[in-house]
Amino acid sequence: MGRNTATVKYGIGSLIGNTFNMYVFGSGILSLLRFSIGIIQTGSFEGAFNIAIEFYIAKLTPFPLNEFLTASGFLEVAISISVALGIGVGLASYRYRKNRF
Repeated sequence: MGRNTATVKYGIGSLIGNTFNMYVFGSGILSLLRFSIGIIQTGSFEGAFNIAIEFYIAKLTPFPLNEFLTASGFLEVAISISVALGIGVGLASYRYRKNRF
């Protein structure tokens, strides 16, 4: 099996078989980005850490309910979940390709 084919199959399998895991992975990456932005905004590690933790907890607990409560519509929920899944699957597929071959 070729490198590209294996990577695509891994990505599709992860999206179908490990959806929640990819959502958590993507949310973790988004939290790290929030942490980076928080360091720039607040100028302190503690402030950035609080921003990242609040984002991560708000993103993950409880999974479907928080998305619907914090969003202004169903489209915003779909976009939020899609972005987290896309980042999770994309980065996991890249890491799979890098480590596999």
